[in-house]
Amino acid sequence: MRSRDYLLGSIVFALLVAGCATPHPVVRLAPAGGEVTWVAGRAVLSKQQSGVRVAMAFEHQDGDTLAVRVEVANDSEAKLEVGPRDVFFATCQQRALGSCGASQRVIDPEAALMALDVGASREAAAAANDAAFYTPLLVMSAVTDVASVASGKGDSTTGLHTAALANQRDADEARHNTALASYASQRDMWSNAALRRNTVQPGRAQGGMVFVPIDLAARYVWIQLRAGPRTFAFQFEQTVMDIPTATSPRMHTMGMSEER
Repeated sequence: MRSRDYLLGSIVFALLVAGCATPHPVVRLAPAGGEVTWVAGRAVLSKQQSGVRVAMAFEHQDGDTLAVRVEVANDSEAKLEVGPRDVFFATCQQRALGSCGASQRVIDPEAALMALDVGASREAAAAANDAAFYTPLLVMSAVTDVASVASGKGDSTTGLHTAALANQRDADEARHNTALASYASQRDMWSNAALRRNTVQPGRAQGGMVFVPIDLAARYVWIQLRAGPRTFAFQFEQTVMDIPTATSPRMHTMGMSEER
């Protein structure tokens, strides 16, 4: 008995260890040069050229991307086109530009919105298909339960299958609703918070967040905005903090250290 219990405990322990999720590292960007202005806890870098002012500040980590707020003020006499296709980034091993990888555009909000619309459409279709699948099964199971009770053949298991089907249907419905809510939340962020294409008239300003994929090996990140013939480049230093994995309380209650 002890050997069997020990074997069972070992199997469960192995499954728990295999299923443990590792916390993602926490990544931050800080200005690596230039005059810094603090605004609501954010370290803001800014530059000005020919009547155009650009400011950038690290905003937050969003999953496997870094959000950087960009503000553009047009003090020139001509209108200005600004959008995410005008923002580029490069990750670097050292402060010198020679250690940087190839320059890339930040994530395109329009492509992200298209992907979200496709995903939401598929999720809604899957939710409708699941609902159509469970409805006849539940009706037939309920009819069988009623017939069993009416004929006097009902027992302690009568209704369990119907209840299990209802629970599974509710669980699937909740899963679909959660996924659709997530799509809606992400769509709102890409639609309203992200920097999108704008015409900035003279005397006006426009801003939003751009998103840079995280490169954990990078020590510095250059972010560059091109506004017509002007180029504004800002360097940030990247810090990566690994989060230790907390030991699951369940592992302490299995008696694995108990003498067998």
